[in-house]
Amino acid sequence: MSPRTLYEAFQHQVQSRPDATALLLDAAANVSCPCSWHELSIVVNRVAERIENQLNRDPNLARRVTHLSDNRDVDIVVALASLALGTTEAPLDRRIESSELVRRRTLIGGVWLDDQFKERLTSELFELVSQRSNSETGRLTAQKNNESACSSPRARPAEAASLILWTSGTTGKPLAVLLSADGQFANAAAKLKAVPQTQSDLRLTVLPLSHAYARTCDFGTWLLSGCTLAVCLGYQSMLRRLEQLEPHLINTVPAMAARMLREKPQNLDHLRLLGCGGAPLDCSAFGEWQSWGVTVIQGYGLTETGPVISSATPSNAAPGLVGKPVDGWETAIENGQLLVRGPHAMLGYLGQPEVTQTRMSPDGWLATGDLAERDSTTQQFRILGRMDDVIVLASGRKLHPAVIERDVEQIDGIDHALLHYQEKLQLWLNLENEIQLESVKHEVSQVLAKQPTPIRCEFKVFHPRLSIESGELTAKGTIRRGHVIQQRLID
Repeated sequence: MSPRTLYEAFQHQVQSRPDATALLLDAAANVSCPCSWHELSIVVNRVAERIENQLNRDPNLARRVTHLSDNRDVDIVVALASLALGTTEAPLDRRIESSELVRRRTLIGGVWLDDQFKERLTSELFELVSQRSNSETGRLTAQKNNESACSSPRARPAEAASLILWTSGTTGKPLAVLLSADGQFANAAAKLKAVPQTQSDLRLTVLPLSHAYARTCDFGTWLLSGCTLAVCLGYQSMLRRLEQLEPHLINTVPAMAARMLREKPQNLDHLRLLGCGGAPLDCSAFGEWQSWGVTVIQGYGLTETGPVISSATPSNAAPGLVGKPVDGWETAIENGQLLVRGPHAMLGYLGQPEVTQTRMSPDGWLATGDLAERDSTTQQFRILGRMDDVIVLASGRKLHPAVIERDVEQIDGIDHALLHYQEKLQLWLNLENEIQLESVKHEVSQVLAKQPTPIRCEFKVFHPRLSIESGELTAKGTIRRGHVIQQRLID
């Protein structure tokens, strides 16, 4: 029987391939310590029981599990335990500023898993794996009947949500998005169909599992395909894990993809597919990855859509395009804006019914807020930018800043660019440490001169630099445009 949820996919792997490697644990002395599907299930079952006990202590407690996530192996365990229980998991990115974390915890409620709880789970997971031996194999096998691959989900939460993730906040205050178990499964299955992977593949996760991209395209496809997963967070952590791992699949964002080209990390000889989302990858970088024998898979989506709306495939990947809609979506373009409808879509925003109604029509159409067009040759989508970001100059000329900013950000030494119009056009730059404006000014001017209509603007530099910790960058490292403009640039 084919799995119908991600949890059933996990059970299928445990039952059909119990001794196959599910995770390569990040142990202090060995960053490639294998953990089998069966071993993983034992710890997941223990965690599910403990969470259930906490929930049962207070019948008025919302059936939600909240915790700080920083892409450790224990975060995978908590996610699977939540799926086993049918509770709503709400992972929070640890890097977010403290006041915002407090706001999110207060809104979500439910059971809070603190660091002490998670450290205990980490110890148990490593202890179980480290005890593996010939004699231990018999003990683990005997446990399969008594401590099986987790029982069936007990119940769905009242709001039918399986997962709460947060919008990036690029255009406003981050909102809590309610995603269903059915929607998560459908979106991961659709992504896997577009970009197949096998049980022999090793997937290295470097993006936050507390956000939709990695949660579906890494975690979800891992469970469905039965490949091996290794987790880390960020570039430096990736370099450490690459000392002992040779991944076949990595999902990332353009800034990290470009840095990998410049610095050429070790052990990428087996890399076959590089997923790239959040923003378009520069055409030259796309071509350079191809010269390495790596296919770049670009896609597009929103937290509200689970997130994948469209995805390139290994056979049609092309620079500047984000593929055709994946299975399950109806799409339409009205006044330039992309609209979508399908089973992947969110249930709504937690505690924000009015905002939900402004985003979704009664018949299920969701307004993405993004300007899009179809490529006349391939019929793939091309994303032009946010509707709200269009700049109208005094002359009446319209600019799509995202396209221009993307080109500027390809220049070495420039982390981010933001085009802003207030009486006159300004280009604000977030420069790497030790980089001075004068050293990049000429290249920036050349990029602006090569636009379809040449652009003249005043150059500005962000001081202090934008950061995730300040709340001015999203967890993926993209600018929270509305927030930055409101806090730094107006007047």
